[in-house]
Amino acid sequence: MANIDIANTPNAQGTEGDDVIRDTDGGRRTLGLGGNDRIFGRGGNDELFGNLGRDSLDGEGGFDTLYGGKDADSLDGGLDDDILFGNAGTDTVRGGSGNDQIFGGRDNDWLLGGDGEDILSGDLGFDVLTGGSGRDRFIIQDEVATNTVDFLNDFFPGEDKIVLPKGLTFADIEVLTFQAAGLNPVFVERQFEPSPSPFNAISSGSDLNLALRVKSTNRIIGLLDRNPTSGVRLTAASLTAADFISS
Repeated sequence: MANIDIANTPNAQGTEGDDVIRDTDGGRRTLGLGGNDRIFGRGGNDELFGNLGRDSLDGEGGFDTLYGGKDADSLDGGLDDDILFGNAGTDTVRGGSGNDQIFGGRDNDWLLGGDGEDILSGDLGFDVLTGGSGRDRFIIQDEVATNTVDFLNDFFPGEDKIVLPKGLTFADIEVLTFQAAGLNPVFVERQFEPSPSPFNAISSGSDLNLALRVKSTNRIIGLLDRNPTSGVRLTAASLTAADFISS
């Protein structure tokens, strides 16, 4: 394993093996190349690329942009407002503090906004989206090509927003319980495997978790945990047009 400390260079890269790369407080573009790498941005506005391997990227301080690359990666934006892309593989992507933009990419990902007002988009795959504290936006897709759907783990009506797929409005969808939508919670949970996220929230809510269904096609485009936190329970009537944004 190579230990690489970066100083006085605008760009840096690791080796084809497993590297630990530590930036200084300057903003840099750092590439992990092959191997299972650990890359730390420290201070400064950094661009970190995991590329091949099961990589761990930590932006730490600064306004950072992180790219996981292929394979199952772990990304953490750290402080400030960051942009994170899981890309391919079953990734765990954490925004940390700040107002972050988080994109899962392909495969089954777990997105966690953390503190701040975050934007979360699972993209392709069966993804779990956890906004954390703050007023968050959850972007859902009508994933016709892959026939996949995302699970919103902590949506709070009146605080968070759901961004609907292009061309859809609240009038075009209906909010149903799993039972009313004909969904078996155990079967649904299995669709999210393998994944870095604990998906027990899906089956623990039983038939009373919620589904968003397009009226004209009967396609399910989103799933919601009915118990986003202790003491709060969602029903189909909990969600109104004010909780949705048309893209």
